[in-house]
Amino acid sequence: TLLPLPPHQMNSKGAGESEHEHDAREKDRVHILENAVVTWTKQIKNVLKQEPEALLKRSSKPGPQAELDFWTHKAENLNLIHLQLHGERIQKVMNVLEMTKSTYFPAFDRLCKEVIHARSEANDNLVFLRPAN
Repeated sequence: TLLPLPPHQMNSKGAGESEHEHDAREKDRVHILENAVVTWTKQIKNVLKQEPEALLKRSSKPGPQAELDFWTHKAENLNLIHLQLHGERIQKVMNVLEMTKSTYFPAFDRLCKEVIHARSEANDNLVFLRPAN
């Protein structure tokens, strides 16, 4: 799961730009970042809500390999999401949202903690489900 990054924009006030124009541009910038967080939230929640019980609905007799494949896929997704969430660009977005006291920040911060927990669970399940060599 790849989280799309918002366009990279300059933070400084432009030459000849009034304080009002600068403030309006900053509000627009925060709005763009908040929209990115909404998109990321939807993507992450779709991965988090995947449960192995869904295997029973898709197949009448899923075997051990189906569960191993499920946890492998979920762990890969969560590991990639975790890596992106801790990357420089997404951390910058989070810092801006925190500094501007965006209402989106606390909920997304909690979701990031859920990713850490779910990632740990998926990786632990893989360790226990993989056959010993």
